[in-house]
Amino acid sequence: MANRGYFREQITWDGSMEYPSTVTSMPMSQGFEAAPGVVLRPFFGQRLMASYVTFAPGADAPIHQHSQEQLTLVISGRLRFTVGENTSWMESGDIVSIPPNVPHKATAGDQGCVAIDMFSPIRDGFRELMATQNVDTP
Repeated sequence: MANRGYFREQITWDGSMEYPSTVTSMPMSQGFEAAPGVVLRPFFGQRLMASYVTFAPGADAPIHQHSQEQLTLVISGRLRFTVGENTSWMESGDIVSIPPNVPHKATAGDQGCVAIDMFSPIRDGFRELMATQNVDTP
């Protein structure tokens, strides 16, 4: 039997929302190339963002760091991911956590890779890159 306590059966809601909910197809949204063969398609909430990332075979997201916490979930293909001094091969369904300010990098396997990056708080640098490349924010 499912844990019925997790999903509350009685809901109280006045119908208002802090901001409008939106739905988009991330693979179909306009993206930008962050590094050769690495295309980012970001989607912004108010305090959280996600990015649909496609890697060409062997493409590199070079070592970098940022103040946001990050989770990366591999959707398809393989990704060699380094966080700090730890390196792992990731496959479909694998997820990695990257604490704030820790250097990390990723390299796609022979078939390329599709992953979802999630950030909290939002990486405003994405919006700046999108503006310089004339990419609309979904």
